[in-house]
Formats: sequence, C-alpha cells, structure tokens
Amino acid sequence: MNLYIGTDGDGFGAGSLPLGVQSPYGALRLGADTSNTLDIPIVFNHLGGYHYSDTHINLFSHTHMFGAGVQDYGEVGIIPVQIDNNKHLQEMISKRNGYRSEFQHEREIIEPGYYQVYLHTHKINVELTATEQVGIHRYSYDKIKNKQHVILIDNSYTLQADVCNRSHIKIDSINHEITGLIFFQGSLSGRFGGVTTYFVITLNNWSKFGVWNNGQIIEGQNEIDGCSSGAYIILSNEQEQITMYVGISFISIEQARTNLHVQTNMFQSFDSIRTIVQQKWLDEMERFEVSAEWDREAEIKFNTALVHSLSSPTQWDESNGVYLGFDGQIHTKPDYMQHVYTDLSIWDIFRTQIPFIVFHDSQRANDIIHSIMINVEQGSDLPKWPFANGYTGCMIGSHADILISDLIMKKEHDNYLNLTQVIQALRKVANQNQVHDGRFDPSTYIQYEYVPYDMDQQSAPLTLSYAYDDWAIGNVMNAAGLTDEAKEYYRRATWFEHVFDNKTKFFCPKNKAGKFECPTNEIEFLNPFDNRYVEGDAWHYRFFVPHKYSLEYDVNS
Repeated sequence: MNLYIGTDGDGFGAGSLPLGVQSPYGALRLGADTSNTLDIPIVFNHLGGYHYSDTHINLFSHTHMFGAGVQDYGEVGIIPVQIDNNKHLQEMISKRNGYRSEFQHEREIIEPGYYQVYLHTHKINVELTATEQVGIHRYSYDKIKNKQHVILIDNSYTLQADVCNRSHIKIDSINHEITGLIFFQGSLSGRFGGVTTYFVITLNNWSKFGVWNNGQIIEGQNEIDGCSSGAYIILSNEQEQITMYVGISFISIEQARTNLHVQTNMFQSFDSIRTIVQQKWLDEMERFEVSAEWDREAEIKFNTALVHSLSSPTQWDESNGVYLGFDGQIHTKPDYMQHVYTDLSIWDIFRTQIPFIVFHDSQRANDIIHSIMINVEQGSDLPKWPFANGYTGCMIGSHADILISDLIMKKEHDNYLNLTQVIQALRKVANQNQVHDGRFDPSTYIQYEYVPYDMDQQSAPLTLSYAYDDWAIGNVMNAAGLTDEAKEYYRRATWFEHVFDNKTKFFCPKNKAGKFECPTNEIEFLNPFDNRYVEGDAWHYRFFVPHKYSLEYDVNS
C-alpha cells in the first residue's frame, strides 16, 4: 500500500488526509503537522496537518480531521529537540514554529499503526503508534556532545491557528506525569460552542523541567495557564531513548488517565503495543479477499483505499464505554452497541463509504445508525454532520435519511433500531423547522415543491438533495407498512423535475415566479465556484438524481 496517497494536491484537489498512526476508527490520530521551507501557512493544503510537498515537521499533534475539507482538531502538540543551553531553548520558543525540523521522505516509514521519521534538524528518530485514545512515542536521540535531550509540549497548540480559548498544563515531577487541557473553537467545533481535550502524559528519567508563556521560558515552574503556553522536560544526559505515553479524553483528566492505563495494559512496551495495533488492522483487512487478477498498482490502490475507509468515522466512546453526549452529559454506551461514533461528514460519505460499511461490517453500520439516533435523543434533531459532541449545520440536504434508509432497505438493521423513533425523526426533518441542522424552511419548500432561488440561491442543489432524501424516507415508511405516507414521500421525490430547465437540459435555480436562473455560457456551466451550486458545477448536478437513473438517462441522452 501507499499511505502517502491523499496527502498531496492543492486547494480543492488536496486529499486532506493526515499521515500518522491510529487504530481502526480511533479517535486519536497522531501525526506530523508540516510546513514548507518558507513556513508560509497554506490552510487549504493542511486540513489534515500533513502535506507531502512540505520540508519541515512543526510537531506531532494527537487528533486530526480525516479527509474533510475543513480545519479542526489538532491538539496536544509535542516534539523532541536537542539544545545547547537555556538560551538555545529560549530562541526556539520565542518564534513561531521555532522548534520545527527538516525531514526527508527517504527517512520516513508509514504503515497502518506505525510511523517513523528522522528529524534531521534535531538528530532524533521518532516512532509512533496508537490505541483508540493513547499515543505512544519512542524517541531515539543521536549522541551529540554537550547536547541536552528535551521534549516540548505545546499544550495550547491547535492545527487551526488562533482558536484556543483556554489552556492549562501541570507537571507532577514526583509521579512523572504531566496533565492538562485545551478548550478550543475550531471551524466545526466552534459552531456548537467548542471542544475540550484533556490529556495525561507519562514518561521517566527527567532531570529538569519548566514552562513557557508568551515566548518566555520559566525554568522550574510546574504549572501554567494561557493560550500561548507550554511545558518542557529535560531528560537525563544518559537517556538516549525514551518511550512516552499520551492519553487523551473528551471527558476529563481522570478519564484520560483511565484510557492511558487500560489501553496500554499499564504501560506495555512500544513494540508490544505496536504489534497489537497492527494486528487490529490486519484483522479488519482480512475481511476481504480479492479473486480478480490485478497488477501491482491496482493492489496498492485497493489496500490503501481500504485502510483509509477503515480510518473514519471516529469511535467516540472511551475506556469502559463512557462518552460525552450531545447534551453535554457523560453517558455509557448501550450494551447492544460495540461503539458510539461521531465525526460523520455525512455529505461526503453517504454515497459510498457508509454503504461500503453496511456491505462488510453490519455491526459497525448498525452502531453508526444507532449513534445518529442517540444524537436525536440527546439533541432532539437528526444531524447533518455530527462532530465530536455537537451539531455543525455543515453542508446541505438531510442525508442521514439516506444512511438510515440504506441500512433498512438492505435488511441489515438489528432488532434494537427503534423504528418509531426513526419515523418521528424523519417526519420532523422533512416537515418542520429543526433547531439544529434543519432543511430550508419545509413549509415553503412544500408550498412551491422546490426551493425558490430568490429565497436561497442554492435552489437547484437543495431541491435535488431533498428529492433524494424524501425518496429515502419513502422507503422507510414503506418498510414500516405506512404505504400512504410512503406514496407522499415518493411523490415529493419527483420534485427535482421542477428545477429542470428543458431549454438548457440542466438543473437550474428557479425563482418564486417560475423563472430559471441558469448559467448562460459554457464557462459558467463548468464553473465549480458558481454560488448557485454547492461544491460542484451545473454539469455535476445534471447527474444527481440517483433514485431515478432511467429518467436521468433519457434526460441526458
């Protein structure tokens, strides 16, 4: 496989995949956040933290978005360095990314569950592995005369700049433990008030420690607050290799400590944990057997895509089954669920990834749908794009309808799915204004049988999306024996016809008076930045009637 796939490209062509380690579907995605030679931040190329073209590693952070076109997460930044003295350390801390290091792909290894890179500037070999909520680091320092071996912990760091609201770190030199938290409001997390990540770090053989704040180191101080703060640990001179364990939690410091103890089996060795994690990946991949003849390139692409598809959404429950709910309360997952999931970029995954999970792992597919219904229980509404423990309102449509319908129509749903609750949630999203993640005003949509352009410029893509969503709802109603109601939703599923312009043969925005607002020339039809369409152009949306393929063929022929 080639896990560099998805880490390159520019703008909308960037894959936005992090490069690093995680367990299958793990919440902790530990990896390198990188920058170019000039240290010019290009946000759209670093939504996953890592970009293949970059020359420097800024540090290693412990959570990342996976493939979504938005920047969030990226907390608990750590990097090992070698210094001459405190003045050298002060110089590193005093400037942005002053501790970053050059690296080369030739001295980098990436496998599912294992990452290794040599930090050329600092002369340190870094190895990483990870459980669901624990990152394990192993640093091997080159022996250089008069150099001190140091670990920097940038607890106020987030991948997205300037979204930290509160940060704290405390060094317990007696128990060799470092604890802290960061509360941040990123591109998605900021939409529901923000997320707090707690962490517990443990390692041995310290000699000195300190903190920094606003670029100034404070030697010997063990605690600091602030969004420009961090801590450093100086190892004993003879310590050429060290293993460090970093547990995170979205619940509390105590839960982070529990995750740390449970998931490392009380601090097993780096190699032991790596073996366990990589076996988990093998177990997942061994579900698949390909009988077709293929060349080496096809095999690489398949295996890489398979690993990527097994990397998200995010397993949200922590050790002992506890998780932070959409209501802000701590819950324990139901016994019938193996895991609770979040970070469902439904707009991106309703077409292929979730149907693929239904195909090969019905237990996980059921857990994902149960997780969506748990969102409804705790937050009252079906989500568009649940992130961490909140609603984001991101993108268009109400495509959770499609995920639920797909599971039911394939008869893969388990006996624990409450169809009464499902039907109530589907009726609500289709016919009422939701507090969170709702459709365009349902009463207006039902009145016109399309979304009027003079009320929302995304008239055509919204109408096309709702037609497909309503078809999915009709399937659920039909499966529940509500045939009359199913017929009504099937009728609504034909409303895409109202935004089809017979003159141009394209789906176009249409105002309340019935006038189309189509592109007027070939360039406009191919413009992916046309605000009348959503992350696509008129040609893309010409084919978006997935529930009416035969009619689509007639229209486009």
